[in-house]
Amino acid sequence: MPSPVIFIDNPIEKDYSPLIEKVLTIVNGVDRLDIVIRQEITNVTHLNEILYYYYNLVRTAIDGLPLFDYTFSINIIFNISHSKLLKLSSNWNHAFIAQQEQTIFKNIPLVHSPIDIELTASNYPSECKKRMKQFHTTAVGGTFDHLHDGHKILLSMAYFLTSKRLIIGITGSELLKNKKFSEVLEPFHQRQNSVVQFLDLIMDEIVHYEIYQINDICGPTGYIEAIDGLVISHETLSGGEFVNNYRREHGFKELDLTAIKVIGDAESNAENKWKGKISSTDIRQRELERREKRSQN
Repeated sequence: MPSPVIFIDNPIEKDYSPLIEKVLTIVNGVDRLDIVIRQEITNVTHLNEILYYYYNLVRTAIDGLPLFDYTFSINIIFNISHSKLLKLSSNWNHAFIAQQEQTIFKNIPLVHSPIDIELTASNYPSECKKRMKQFHTTAVGGTFDHLHDGHKILLSMAYFLTSKRLIIGITGSELLKNKKFSEVLEPFHQRQNSVVQFLDLIMDEIVHYEIYQINDICGPTGYIEAIDGLVISHETLSGGEFVNNYRREHGFKELDLTAIKVIGDAESNAENKWKGKISSTDIRQRELERREKRSQN
């Protein structure tokens, strides 16, 4: 089903939160919103901060609106060609854009509404040790259960750093039996399909991806030698160090570790630090509660 989209030009220089918050009140009740960034981003720090900020912004904003729930999907799309943009346009039924940025909305076959809103300056750290497409082959792994904003940031950053080959490890069901609310944990094929759908949305054709099932601690990083970098969250940095120790012991080169900020990384909802944070555990709990309510009716 087509959904709305917001086009923004340069989030490195401008803060689009007033525009996005306004649009959310207009489209209240939809189940998906895409945000397309038009200016190319080349700095890994900039991209991580932008993704973290805007996924968090939307998730927090919808928490205060009556017709949204935890199943609402947010997708932030960046660094895509015009041909890819045209292909994606069939996913959208209406576009929104800041009135002063209408010039970026050329040759796109969509009905659009300019929003008269003031955009203030943004301020992101400029320090960056890594750049777009730095690694030939990059790996990333996770459970990717009930694919959420944190997963999308992780996958987006891994794609951003990759020039040719992206390796994704998805945890096999056998290793997840002891997870909280495991009775509503998605089967492997469903989690894989969610990852594929998201990658097909954000990726251009230059990079190809491969998906492997993780049945041990290292997954594909333990047996594929030709990997250059590994993208992990700050909370799983120790896991990256374990992988490098394993690779070193088996004669493989160590991986360049890129630790990033993600949303909903912790597998516990006990101490969510801000309104709107959502993890796979949170989603499973809400899904279980919803099923129980249905069974009682």
